[in-house]
Order: sequence, then structure tokens, then C-alpha cells
Amino acid sequence: MRLGRNFTNLLYFEYLGEDDKRRLEAGELSVADMDATVQVTAKGDIARQVQVAKATGLDHVELDGAVPNPYLTLTGEAKQEAKSAAERACISLSLHLPYSYVGANVCALDEIDRQAAVKLHKRYLEFASSIGCEYCVLHPGVVPFYHASGKYLGVIRANLVHSVLELGEFAAAREVVLHLENNTAFDNVFYELEEVSSVVEEVRRHGVKVYFNFDIGHWFTRADVGKPVPNPPEQIIEEIPDGMFKEVHLNDYVPGKRIFHPPLQEGLGLLKRENLVRYAQLVRDKGAELIVVETAIRTNEQVMRRNEIMQGENGFLRAIFG
Repeated sequence: MRLGRNFTNLLYFEYLGEDDKRRLEAGELSVADMDATVQVTAKGDIARQVQVAKATGLDHVELDGAVPNPYLTLTGEAKQEAKSAAERACISLSLHLPYSYVGANVCALDEIDRQAAVKLHKRYLEFASSIGCEYCVLHPGVVPFYHASGKYLGVIRANLVHSVLELGEFAAAREVVLHLENNTAFDNVFYELEEVSSVVEEVRRHGVKVYFNFDIGHWFTRADVGKPVPNPPEQIIEEIPDGMFKEVHLNDYVPGKRIFHPPLQEGLGLLKRENLVRYAQLVRDKGAELIVVETAIRTNEQVMRRNEIMQGENGFLRAIFG
């Protein structure tokens, strides 16, 4: 298995101006302020993400298409530079498609909304293909809580199948493999394994090969909506049908505190070292080729030791995954 990273906000600090760096160090700017200030610029610097991945012993970079991002406005020259940088470094690429605002409408009840989301995602798939991405990851959409029951669910699911079928076929024609990722429980739908795997299986029955990107940290959020998590928590992977995996997302979650994506080596969530050892074997047995780590920093103190966090986590995971 290869090991990669979605850098989320781990590299953002360097893009701040000197005054803003000092203000963040002093606590006058928050991490959210930092993210809002520089994320578009940082996400567009694909060559640097590749460089950091190479320097820290990773195999892969997943570009973060969360809104806002610059990817649909990059010039042809910029896209070629990104592709060349990855090829020179022997770093493979994937793209996490946007999952909020318009991008969240892939399961929408109204056809005009669903079509708008599909049209947008097709533009991102074209971008991904142009820079040599091998995979793209799609969230299954979000619905309001008052539509997350009864007959609404049948229509929502049918619309998601329609979207994944259309996008999977579009991606395959551009030599990109589409993955469907499970939501968090706070998104109201498509956070249970069977919900997502059954959509993947139905799309495959129509002749389009898509995959399930299982995000175990997302699955852990069920603990905060009154649903159980097994002990050990990673054993849930055994319930996923064989042949579903190519890429999987690895991150943790701290129930009760609702902390997403804490550094894995710190053991703050449900995944301790022994859990990750078993996790590695389980996803390998299920056919995973790539694990993408999605750790993010949430506090000013973490920003100031961002390199220590990232390097420590890389070493911790290499010792487990090889």
C-alpha cells in the first residue's frame, strides 16, 4: 500500500504575510482566520505539496477541493507545471471533489439542483484528468434533517445513484477512477456502510466501476448521534464487501468533543497504535492500494508546531504501514 496525505491546512502558515504570522503567534488571529486568508493560494501551489510529500517520505498527494479552491481557474501552463512536478517527484495525485454548497447537491430532490452539482463536478473531473490524477473522491451529498426519513430517502438515494453513475462514467472516460466516500453522521444521510456500499454496487451493476472510499473518522461520528462504535472500532471494516477499496481515507475523531482529524500519533481519538496496526491489515486484506491521511490542525499552538506534528505522524505511520 502507498501512503499519501491531504495536507488540509498543515502548510498554510508559510503563506501568511509576516504581520499576520506574528498576530497568529500572539493569538490575535485564529486558525480559521489563517485558513480563510491563504487557503486558495496554498491549494493552488501544487508543486509545493508534491515537494513536501517527497521530502517527508510520502507517495501521494490528494488535492483538497473543498470550497474555496482555485482549481477551475488555473491556467493551462499552471496545470502542466503541476503535472510535471508530480511526475518528476514520482508522486501520484488525486482530487477530493468539493462537498459543500453546489457540490453537496448530488442527491438533491430537485433535478435542476442535482444537474447543477453534476455539471460542476464534471469540470473538476476534467481538471483532475488534465494534471494526471488517478482518483477522485466524491461525497454523497447532504440533505436537511426533515428530508432524512420516510419516502424522501428513496428519492434521495435514486438521485445519488444517477449522479454517481453519470460521474463515474465521465471520470472513466478520462482515465480517472471515482470513489464515493461515506458522510459524517451530522450530514443526516449516507453515513452508514450499507448506505454507501449498496450505491457503489448498484452503479457497478450498470457497468460503471466505482469504488468506496471508507473514511473511518467520519464513521466514528455516529457516536455523537447515539449510535454504538464497536470495540475494537476498526473491526467494522470486516463488514465492508470485498473488492470495494482502492483508496481509503485515514483520520480519527474524538467523540463528545467533536474534534475532527486530530494527529494520529497523539492518540486523542478512538484509534490508538494497536488499532492502527489491525486497521492496516484489514484494509490491506480488502484490497486497498492507497491510504490518504487527512490530519488537520485546529489550534494556534498546533500551528506553531505543525512541522513536528506532520513529521512525527509520518514516522509513526511508516512504522505501522511499512
